[in-house]
Amino acid sequence: MGVSPRSRWRSPPLEAPSKTRLKTRLVIAADGAQSPLRQAAQIRTRGWHYWQSCISFTVRTEKPHDNIAYERFWPSGPFAILPLPGQRAQVVWTAPHAEAQRIAALPEAEFLDLLTQRYGTQMGRLELENPRVVFPVRLMHSDRYSLHRLALVGDAAHNCHPVGGQGMNMGIRDAAALAQVLAQAHQQGRDIGQLEVLRRYDRWRKPENSLILAFTDILDRTFSTQWPPIVWVRRAGLWAMRRMAWARAIALALMAGQLGRKPVP
Repeated sequence: MGVSPRSRWRSPPLEAPSKTRLKTRLVIAADGAQSPLRQAAQIRTRGWHYWQSCISFTVRTEKPHDNIAYERFWPSGPFAILPLPGQRAQVVWTAPHAEAQRIAALPEAEFLDLLTQRYGTQMGRLELENPRVVFPVRLMHSDRYSLHRLALVGDAAHNCHPVGGQGMNMGIRDAAALAQVLAQAHQQGRDIGQLEVLRRYDRWRKPENSLILAFTDILDRTFSTQWPPIVWVRRAGLWAMRRMAWARAIALALMAGQLGRKPVP
């Protein structure tokens, strides 16, 4: 029996989406900076938008990167190169909003020429691997990380300037700290979703993350200005980092999460 063209291409009737209810003792919100779970829980946030945007993309390098990360500070903002598996790297290029949009819209050949000027020639010829994405930079901190049966981790709880690459580090430390708090509560026979339990995580991570947020904010503002007093402070800080081992050790320990309380493996 023949089938008419009309019936051949007819779509099946759409079904109404199912509404499934889940019951759990704890929900962990790791759903990003615009966290619907955080918003649904009406947890307030504080912070501000920067005058900068980031251009993010990956490149393939002609020469091996040897798993070395670089960060270069330009008057327009930091420029970070983060190694990826293989001869690939993630680039996060910060610039004022209008400049970032203009750079991202350049034809590929012009963009790569400008990229090489910023990146350098130590890794040979660069090739773009994916489209350039531009996003505004902001600092955000939630008033609290927990409610009864809800915990926020990572970008759902805080956003920082990408300088120093601290965003992912903070999220990993959040997850490790929360896992330890929940494991201890479980061993003690406690309900892991109780607010009294989750406040331990809140008290642990919120002060340490506040310190990192302040550090990245000061770092960006210090390196994104040519105001003479700040330039003098910047030079003095770099001199101290080069000449004083203890100054380097403190800065590295702060950014590596070694100054505060560390989760037990």
